[in-house]
Amino acid sequence: VSTQSTWDANNYLPDVLNNSAVTDETTSKMRKSLGCLFLRSQWCLATPQPAILNRDMGQHQWYVHLSRTDTADLNVIRGALKQLREDCGKKKCNLVLSFGPSLLKDVTGDVPNDFQPFTTVKSIDGSGREAKGTQEELLLWLNSSQKDDVWRLQWEARQKLKGHMKVARETMTFIYGDSLDMTGFIDGTGNPPASADVDVAIVPEGQPGAGGSFVLAQRWVHDLEGWEKLPIPEQEGIFGRTKARSERLEKQPPHSHLSHVELRQGATGDASKPKRDEMSRRSTPYAFHDGTVGLYFMAFCNRQAPLRERLEAMYGTNGQVRDRLTDYSNPASGSFYFAPSEEVLQQFLR
Repeated sequence: VSTQSTWDANNYLPDVLNNSAVTDETTSKMRKSLGCLFLRSQWCLATPQPAILNRDMGQHQWYVHLSRTDTADLNVIRGALKQLREDCGKKKCNLVLSFGPSLLKDVTGDVPNDFQPFTTVKSIDGSGREAKGTQEELLLWLNSSQKDDVWRLQWEARQKLKGHMKVARETMTFIYGDSLDMTGFIDGTGNPPASADVDVAIVPEGQPGAGGSFVLAQRWVHDLEGWEKLPIPEQEGIFGRTKARSERLEKQPPHSHLSHVELRQGATGDASKPKRDEMSRRSTPYAFHDGTVGLYFMAFCNRQAPLRERLEAMYGTNGQVRDRLTDYSNPASGSFYFAPSEEVLQQFLR
């Protein structure tokens, strides 16, 4: 390969990498050795961060949002994140590194299309309901079956980032029952099958940001006492699903959550039409010492626009009736991030 010109290598290597006799290990080494020089070539597929596609999350989740200080040194940040990735690998702790718009442009020139910061989404019906925007520059998402490992890994990373990045907020979450939200409903029933996650969540080849994923991170706060006073049929009408089996209601009330977030080729929530612009969720509940409870919503998508579209529908800014779920739960924080490909991270962190 080293004796080929760039043009010849670009034509020759597709056959090598597609040859069944070439092992995955060999292919991986070849790609790494080339430093993804041909990232935009048809044969060089950008690799998503593994934890994005891993649905076997650990019981313990930790979300840390940070932004740079006025005296931040990008080299120090680079070193801290490189060490965190190495340490998580040794401990077998799942890690996703996601960057806000202002930091991503300093990390790489491979910035995806239509990457916008999160701005507060306010309802227009006079209810005062809103999805609060709290955009930051970096999100560390760690999860593992070992809580002590998760705590130690994020703590050590924060110490290395001290003086260069400031923690804006953090949330520790856990898996509740059989993927239940604290409302008692199963979260993520509408997820596509895991086999579709690459198509749904990952920016395809040939586009800026290929191999990466758009991320929506929000901490929803529940009025759980108010919710639990509702009769189950009313709760089911709000969600658009049965509580016991999470089955889709045959007739969707216009105020149901499902009729706002299940995007279809026709009207949203119209089961007679094919789905479109799906996302892959990884949401988990949390509980604070002061009694605050809710859901930490984490979603991955191959474009950001469908994430914004769902929020606009939920809060009625697109002309729909506001999602009645927002009478009982609203986000106290919200940020958009982008989780770049392994190749982009490797170039930044080398």
